[in-house]
Amino acid sequence: MRGVVATVLIVTAAIAGVAHGANTPSLDRSGVSFDVPSGWYLTNGRINGLIDPVTVFTLSTHPLMKGSDLSLGPAAGICSAVLQRAWRSDFAYVQLTEERDGASRRTMLRRVPLRPRHFALRAKGAGGLCTPADSGQVTFQQGGRVFYIHYGFGPMASRATRARAAALLDGLRMTPRR
Repeated sequence: MRGVVATVLIVTAAIAGVAHGANTPSLDRSGVSFDVPSGWYLTNGRINGLIDPVTVFTLSTHPLMKGSDLSLGPAAGICSAVLQRAWRSDFAYVQLTEERDGASRRTMLRRVPLRPRHFALRAKGAGGLCTPADSGQVTFQQGGRVFYIHYGFGPMASRATRARAAALLDGLRMTPRR
């Protein structure tokens, strides 16, 4: 009986430790695995009007919408009203999209560089998804796939937030195109 109780206690402690220490859960979306930084929010689905490239994920330091309020978000084109509404001085976001249209993908594979070893997020002008200054885009290919990273940082976003965004991107794991 003591052995059973000890086993139950060990298993319970292990489960509680994993749940409590789960600062960066790993997720897989469309053959892309990534770790969600502690304190960041995952948004599934489009947050702008583009259908292709396809949104793989958007991560942000503040929630982008409550419940299923996505109907208020996507607008026509690349601009994201959802991000614009959520913007704060300490806000940060990273979005990964993938070019899946065959003709567009083949064209882009000839034009975009291979994935960098380290993602440098140094934009100083407006960009990304029509978000304020210090937003940008990085385009790269890996394993026969073409990806776009859109990102942005509010003027008060900490160095730690910027480092977490870069670490997230450096840690992306992609399966090759089949």
